[in-house]
Amino acid sequence: MPIQVIDSRELSEGENLWLRNLDNGLNVEGIRRITGEIARAGKGARRKAYLDAIVRANARMVEEAIRMSDVTLEQVLERTGLTAKWEARAEERVKREVAKKLINIGLPLEQVAQVTGLDIETLTQL
Repeated sequence: MPIQVIDSRELSEGENLWLRNLDNGLNVEGIRRITGEIARAGKGARRKAYLDAIVRANARMVEEAIRMSDVTLEQVLERTGLTAKWEARAEERVKREVAKKLINIGLPLEQVAQVTGLDIETLTQL
């Protein structure tokens, strides 16, 4: 996955809200405001990436916000698309592990690609 560079000068005032909250100083009200903004904006990849970074930087406050509301962590993760993202990462990891084992027993790369769905280039890097 290519690295994305965010130029804050090109972001709207609303999008800069996200950048200001990438530290660990976010409070419960800030988390509510951000999750509300995500709900209104949809599930754009940029917003999901911001939310992911904000949650990582403010894990304790996210836990507190969830305890104080009637929404579960699972619901928050599902609504923001993070569950699907994490499941996709796990699936990719499993595919790579299976591919390594198949390569180690001598299966041709073409067959490993067919079984795992990974491309030949990825398999040669394993």
